[in-house]
Amino acid sequence: IEAWFRSGTRPFLFYTVMYQQQYHQYTIPQQQIWNILYTKRVEALVNQVAQPFWQGLQALELKAYFIPDFQELNTRLKRTLDWELVATEAPLRPAAVLARWSKHKFPAITTLRLHPDADLRLQGHQDLFSDVFSLLPWLFQPAVSDFMFRLGRLAQQNKSPEAIEVLWRLAQHVLGNGLLRDEEGKVTLMGANLLSNAPEAESALKKEDSWKPAVLEEMLAQPVKAGEAPEYYFVLESLSDLTSMVDQLGREGLPLVELPAEIQLIAG
Repeated sequence: IEAWFRSGTRPFLFYTVMYQQQYHQYTIPQQQIWNILYTKRVEALVNQVAQPFWQGLQALELKAYFIPDFQELNTRLKRTLDWELVATEAPLRPAAVLARWSKHKFPAITTLRLHPDADLRLQGHQDLFSDVFSLLPWLFQPAVSDFMFRLGRLAQQNKSPEAIEVLWRLAQHVLGNGLLRDEEGKVTLMGANLLSNAPEAESALKKEDSWKPAVLEEMLAQPVKAGEAPEYYFVLESLSDLTSMVDQLGREGLPLVELPAEIQLIAG
């Protein structure tokens, strides 16, 4: 991005340099970690995730034997989608994520968890694997990409901390910890937190007493605590439910919710 400023008769040119994935800095041990994570999770998820996820994974052409190159992924995204993968050095705040979604940009962390056995014990942390393997494939489903874009647009129209909290709750209940009923009626994993972490996935599928229908009002009333397992897992009957939810928000507006204490402190 370039911006011209003038002071008297002297022009100055300022450049805003976007953070980029430094692919050459990935070490052999890190490539091995990706390989182990990819291989283990694909094997475990074969019968636990609905077909749309695998279609997206195939479209991305992800491989087990090397960490994905963001430039190559963007080439594949542009074949069918109007979205761009953008690199981030660390997790962004919810408002920043939603702002990027509103511009058809998908932020993804470039760092990878430290140990190959951590896929069994990650418990809520976000990394390249959770972003690129576990969430990005869903973007190829129009209902999901439209859901993310429209949540981002609503966040730009309603920038209060309360509005961001409501929208982020919905995003996390679906894209972070959500479950999805497949075409055969079986409840499967959807959320990135579940797809990238074995114990959380296993817990979600076993706790049937914690499954609840994906009713918008109930989802918005249920806070989400980063790094903690949710009290309830909301089950989508189909991906088209996402469109109905955003339509409802557009008609009825965003409800008022009480901010968690830590967000009240930041907002204050």
